Amino acid sequence: MRKLAIPLLVILIIAGVIASQTFYIVDETQLAIVTRFGEFKESKTSPGIAVKVPFVESVTKLDSRLLRVDAPPASLLTLDKRTLVIDAFARYRITDPLVFFQALRTETNAEARVGDIVNSNLRREVALDLQSEIIDETREEIMGRVTAASKLLDITRDEAKALPGGLRDASLTIIIAGRAVEEGEEAIRDRDPTPEQLRAIIDGLPPENYGLEGENYRYRVPLTDRFGIQVVDVRIKRADFPQTASASVFDRMRAERERIASAERAEGAKIDLEKRAEVDRTVQIITQEAQGDSAKIRGEAEGEAIRILAEALNENKEFYAFTRSLQAYKALLAEDSTLVLNVDSELWRYLESPLHPDDR
Repeated sequence: MRKLAIPLLVILIIAGVIASQTFYIVDETQLAIVTRFGEFKESKTSPGIAVKVPFVESVTKLDSRLLRVDAPPASLLTLDKRTLVIDAFARYRITDPLVFFQALRTETNAEARVGDIVNSNLRREVALDLQSEIIDETREEIMGRVTAASKLLDITRDEAKALPGGLRDASLTIIIAGRAVEEGEEAIRDRDPTPEQLRAIIDGLPPENYGLEGENYRYRVPLTDRFGIQVVDVRIKRADFPQTASASVFDRMRAERERIASAERAEGAKIDLEKRAEVDRTVQIITQEAQGDSAKIRGEAEGEAIRILAEALNENKEFYAFTRSLQAYKALLAEDSTLVLNVDSELWRYLESPLHPDDR
């Protein structure tokens, strides 16, 4: 029994090794490429168990999910001749394992190639945009143009001629290249040629006859056809000023904020003076009107008092004179005082006799 156990164990081990070399599993998130001595044999795009020739063929597995590549930060010049350090990333997907393997072999090579393509298109696009547009809400439109451009690959005219259909190949796109302009002018972006211009470009006709003098052309093919990948999205993670310019930029920003604050304070002080002057004027008007009303009422009261006094005097003039004399006596005849009067004085008559001179 022991004699059979050892050979059986050896057979099981050999069978296990052969099985591991014969069968392989493709996950739902993977693509597989089978090669024989480095030469491509087949690709496996659906999940499940597959078979290969043991020890002769090898399997390379690729990720079928969205992959991310971080492009190295680049110092880019904008349309208004300002420098920005832009850090971007892209998401791409492997769409054709065969083309991918033949062109790039590994995902590491793919990341480097996609990074170069994204940076190239980003540099071209930023050169046609103002600094304020890149850091403002229009960044979404800029990223849309960069993403669309990154789905295509630039090739030379000779490479375009080598396509199956030549310059008229269905996969080839010919556009008139955009270019930077003088500061203050509107940027000239990539644009499609008219049918007549396209015919002139393909046939090599004189460009000045078709409004193409001084123009450059871009020959582009889908990135999927060349590398078996598709760029899905490009985004800017960060757009900073260069380190050497940051201090001066912050100083300008600080000075601008101080200027705005000073203007706001001056405007506030102006409004404060206007409000205070308006309130003082209103207070003065109200005070003068109140004083006028007060003087008017006081005058009317004094007039009424005089009228009442005059009526009272007319009622009994002698009694009023007697009362006024008594008040004078009270004020003049204090204790231990001496009063010298003329016999013709009005005060003397009541001291001499309580009767009226006419009644004496």
